[in-house]
Amino acid sequence: MSQRLNLEEFTAMVRELSPAEIAKLPLDIMPETIPTQLIRNAPAPMRAVLEKMAFAASQAELRAAQRMDQVLGATVLQAMDKARGYEADIAISRLQHRMEDLKPTLDRWRNEKISHHSMAQSMLTLREEVRELQAERARQARAEVVLIQTLQNPGGFADRLRQALDGIRAVSNKVDQSLGEYLVLQLEVSAADMAEKRTQISEADKVRAALFEELAHLEAQIKSPSNWMARLLPWASRKKEEFLRQQISDLYQRVMNEEWVMAESQLIRWLDVIVDASLYGSSDAGQNHLRSARLNLFFLLNAFCEQQEAAAKKIARNPFVQTDPKQAIEYMLISERFILDYFAKKRAEVIEWLGNAADTRLKTLEGLEANLVIEMKRNLRNR
Repeated sequence: MSQRLNLEEFTAMVRELSPAEIAKLPLDIMPETIPTQLIRNAPAPMRAVLEKMAFAASQAELRAAQRMDQVLGATVLQAMDKARGYEADIAISRLQHRMEDLKPTLDRWRNEKISHHSMAQSMLTLREEVRELQAERARQARAEVVLIQTLQNPGGFADRLRQALDGIRAVSNKVDQSLGEYLVLQLEVSAADMAEKRTQISEADKVRAALFEELAHLEAQIKSPSNWMARLLPWASRKKEEFLRQQISDLYQRVMNEEWVMAESQLIRWLDVIVDASLYGSSDAGQNHLRSARLNLFFLLNAFCEQQEAAAKKIARNPFVQTDPKQAIEYMLISERFILDYFAKKRAEVIEWLGNAADTRLKTLEGLEANLVIEMKRNLRNR
């Protein structure tokens, strides 16, 4: 089977050759479709030739499709149709259009005129377009698997199958590139959001540490009252103790008010962004955001585990007290379990999403999981 001309090549030949020369071209090298606009804008003699060729090509394509349907089946035909990329082009266009709409908001955020939280909320408006593009990527992946399997017994259509397979891979690369552009932007926003959360926690912990120090001082006064005051003025000693206990109660309430909140769902969203950005690859700028996001994630994950432990014991987390080595190891193990549980769910999600086409993604996930755990342990040990 001859190599088909692409539309640009065929259009150039229409401009350069005569109607008689165009009419002699074999049908099997014609583009799959001849655009109506090209036919309509051609001079009358050329238009007649193009109309005849378009009709003949359409009939030949229909007969070929019928033969392939009989030999290969409807599932293979549907997989081959994915090589045209129509649905992918629409999904890419929608996402790019929404990202273009978001540029003014992005510029305001980069100029620090709106908060990280507001920018993160604005990014949520892209979810529908992103999900549709991801769904189309999954359909492309499944179609690729169908064609690879069919090539083992092509039924005389090996060339067409290989062309369709090349087409699907080209379309998939376009989809990955578009998703990668979105993920670099999402990573930039999430990395800033995580850095802000880390700063919030660090500042709150400084305040809490000072309050705990003050609490310790007051509690020491209660435990060691002045002997002469307790002996000579017992009522005054009791009065002072009541006053100190009220101060302690007020301070403890201030400690609780300084507690920061971080939901598990928030951590998972950040981890999702880091993993997806790693899977799809990114630019140099994206890699810088990725490194920053990973370091902040490890800090936040450890802080989250400490928070959960304090909540379980119904006590206020005291950043003034040095964590003993045994407890530090425990937090590290909890953090590791969090990552391992996340990747177990992520693998199930990828298998459900891509089916038989999931192998490559799963291998990448496995390597990423191991790297994240090793990097997390190294980072926490060096804190």
